[in-house]
Amino acid sequence: MKSIIKKIILFLILALLVVLIGWQLNKNKSKMEANSEIANQKMTVFPVTVISPNKEVLNQNFSVSGEFEPMHELNFVSESAGRVTSLKVENGDRVKKGQVIAQLDNEQTRIDLKLAEANLEKSQKDLEKFTAMAEGNAVSKQQVEEIKLAVVNAETRVETLKRQLKLSSINSPIAGTINGLTLEIGSYLAPGTMIAKITDVDKLKMTVSLLDHEVIRITDNQKINIVADLYPASPLEGKVSFISPKADGSGKYLVEIEFTNPGKDYQLKAGMTGKANFEFAGTAEKTLIPVKCLIGSTQDPVVFVVNGDIVQTRKIHVGTIYGDKIEVISGLEFSDKIVSTGLSNLSEGSKIQIIE
Repeated sequence: MKSIIKKIILFLILALLVVLIGWQLNKNKSKMEANSEIANQKMTVFPVTVISPNKEVLNQNFSVSGEFEPMHELNFVSESAGRVTSLKVENGDRVKKGQVIAQLDNEQTRIDLKLAEANLEKSQKDLEKFTAMAEGNAVSKQQVEEIKLAVVNAETRVETLKRQLKLSSINSPIAGTINGLTLEIGSYLAPGTMIAKITDVDKLKMTVSLLDHEVIRITDNQKINIVADLYPASPLEGKVSFISPKADGSGKYLVEIEFTNPGKDYQLKAGMTGKANFEFAGTAEKTLIPVKCLIGSTQDPVVFVVNGDIVQTRKIHVGTIYGDKIEVISGLEFSDKIVSTGLSNLSEGSKIQIIE
């Protein structure tokens, strides 16, 4: 009996210890959570510096980067069928417009043409004879009409074969440089087969994308200063050859500027890059903020604006970049305070402390 009582007392003591330990752990946990909350409250106040939009008087010139493209580039395909009997060019060769690139086997076409010309000559003689006979009512008008139709068919056959004979000589439709040549002597061509790509870089065009407030200042044939990235000390003169009437998905307008390739002095190639400098007379007052104030890209510009002791995100409309500053078209007032440093830790509604 005494043994049972001892066991019950021991069990009660152990249970009490477990309860005390659990209570203490829960107390410690509550204390830690309270300390963590205090720490979080302290960490949510972020130090930042701010600026306000500023007006500056600037010239109206601006520069845009772009890529050089050939004025003319053709994927040249075969119009006729035949086996290649001779090849006149190689990749990298310069060709003139109309220059022979390759020759197809045309022996059968020549034979057919000779026969068709003989048939045409016979039909024409028959027409003369039947016309004279018709005047004496020796043949009917219907027979004469049938001969006339035969002459037309014979003439059509001759013209068709002459065209086939002409197409058996493959001539370059434009001047340029041969690349991607697919022909070999003995290979067979079918209509629509790719022959080569012919690229004309004697004249180049530069393609740039402009914002709406920029493109409205551009006119057709306007002279533009172009500087290739590879030759910064040698500017070129180009002129505007195309202005897109419609914006693309990003809200920008395509503008093409054509210019003559300098050639021997410093040969430019398609795919190279450069800057187009758009120059205008006079000055204009611009609203500017540092580019570093933007969150994300200039395609979808957003800034943090201070509202009391918190920040709020605001979308703005921007324009031309001037060095480390960017033009603000709309979305900001001069009284607004914009976060300029400390942006990386902020989000909508973050608490801040402005430091000098």
